[in-house]
Order: sequence, then C-alpha cells, then structure tokens
Amino acid sequence: MVASGFAPVVVAAFGVSTPYAYWGFGLVCAIVEAISGTALHLHVTSLEQLREGFAQRAGGSVVFTSDFPDAELARFACASGIPVLVFSDDPGDTLQWVRLSRGITALEAGRLCSRMYCALAPPLTAERALLFAGRRDENPAIVLAAIIEHLWPGRDSWLAEATFEHLLEAGKLDRARTVERSQYEGKHGVETAAEQEALQTMRAAGESYRPLVNGVMPEEIEWPLALFTRPDNKPWSEPFDLTGPARALFWGPYMHLPAGEWTARVEFEVDDAVSGVEALTDVRVNETVIEKNFAMPAKGIFSYDLSFRVDDPHHAIEIRLFIKKSAIEGVFLPRSVRVRPGV
Repeated sequence: MVASGFAPVVVAAFGVSTPYAYWGFGLVCAIVEAISGTALHLHVTSLEQLREGFAQRAGGSVVFTSDFPDAELARFACASGIPVLVFSDDPGDTLQWVRLSRGITALEAGRLCSRMYCALAPPLTAERALLFAGRRDENPAIVLAAIIEHLWPGRDSWLAEATFEHLLEAGKLDRARTVERSQYEGKHGVETAAEQEALQTMRAAGESYRPLVNGVMPEEIEWPLALFTRPDNKPWSEPFDLTGPARALFWGPYMHLPAGEWTARVEFEVDDAVSGVEALTDVRVNETVIEKNFAMPAKGIFSYDLSFRVDDPHHAIEIRLFIKKSAIEGVFLPRSVRVRPGV
C-alpha cells in the first residue's frame, strides 16, 4: 500500500467496450488497492448481480464496473452518492473495435454501439461523474491524478505521485501511454463493397451520438436512410412508386435511444399523388406501439412528427410507414429521419 489510514471505499466505473475503458477499469482497481487495501472487483450488468456480488464483501473496498448496465443499475449508481467514473471513447474507434473484437458486420456493430452509448447515458451525463473521453495522446499520470482527486479530494500531490510510482514499479501502469491505439485498427480480410458502404453508414450514424459519448445529451440524432429497409431493395436515391396495394413502404432502423421522451420527425417528398394516399406510421419500442394516421399531400416536401417514450435503452427503435389502401398514382421519396429529446 502507498499510505495508511485510508478507509475502504465503494466506487463505480462505467465505460464503453473498448481497450481504453478496460484499461480504465483496471487502473481504478489498482489505485483503490494501492491506497485503501484489498478491493473486491465486480464486473456486472444488473443491480441484482451487484447485490449478489456485494454480499461477498469482507469489509474492504469494492469497485464495480460495467460496460452494458441495465437501466436499473445505471440509475442506482447515479443516484446512490457512490463516486462514479466513466471511460468513454471515440465513436469511430469504438465501432471499429466492436466490429473487430466480436467478428460482426458493420451494421451489427453500429447498432450495438448505439445500444451501449444509450445504456451508459445516465453515468455519461451525470453532473457528479468524472468522465474521461479517450484520446490518442492520453497522459496516464494526469488520468491517475484526476481519479485520486475525485475519490479522495483535497489531498496534496504526494498521494498521486506516490501511487503513480508504486503502480509503475508493480508493472500495472505505463509511464507514457494508456493503450496502444493501433490495436483498434485490426486486420480484416477482403471486404465487399457493401460492407465498406455499411461501415461508412455506421460511422455517419455514430457521429450523432458523439455528444453523448462526450457527456452531453444530443440535441438531435439523425439516422441514415440506409439503416432502414425498403421492400423493393432499390437505392434510397430512387423514389418509390406508390401505385399498387396497401403495403409497408419502409421500416427500421433498429438503433437505440437513451431513456426518456423523444420525438421522431420523418421528412419526405411526394409527387403526382393527386387522388390522395392514406398512410399509417408507427414507432415500436419493445411491445409498445405508438400509431399515427395521416393523408399524404399530392405534391411537395413535408414531414410528420411522432412522439414516444423509451423506458429501457436496451430495446431497439423501429419506425414503420404504411399506405393503408391501394394507390393509383404517385411517387414517394424519404429525405431524412431525425429524433430529438422531448415531445
């Protein structure tokens, strides 16, 4: 131990599923053990798991970590008064790492990243949480000193300096860097043009979540049209022919949102729908469906709003648009799908 007289502590550390966050989890555990003695490390996803693990405590410190907390665990940590640390990371790097480490497609990785960001939204945006947004030039000594000040405020610099040297000697810390960023890049085999295009789409989608990754709730999230499905499988630059029977026009994107009230705005262009087209749109979140009926205009650029609530960020969002009756003419072209907090 670096010093004596420090009482056991309970600390919560959250982070995205990347090497930087895992490095951060290890650093927090090492710091707590160096200053307050043996610590119990619990990596959990639910409050139930935390309670079960906490029962193993033998009077020492506890550090619990999570990269996919359920809604109950995230709320508890933020409301409990326990010191909270969060290790975030660049959305592009996170997408690449999730894709590489799990061996999944860019589309699957992007949707998983959105789920992760939204599950972590409470600690990411908590005022009293200490947030580290991973950078390629991160200084380990500065990170360590900030953690110590957060957990044991008002101590002189000697505690951080002594702990840093102690962890260096123990081989638990590198003096110059946190993680090697080259490992995020990885090596993939020959990729199809479709997979490369999907990767670009998910990078664009991830940028809408960047404010959240940096600790601020996004004012607006835009979901690229490529995340939706259209039954004719044509490019999104081509308009739909509305002529034909009642049917679904598009559905998706199966992305995630933080818990709370949200409003989706779908903007589209219509032409030559002189006889009128009756439409139905809905938002499905788990088993909850919010519906809205409207008449498409004959011509022009229009939009509709649909408000809904997310209680559990682990449930994907599905937005659908149908025409309710047969149409004899008209073309339809979606332009954008955006969501914003509030109603």
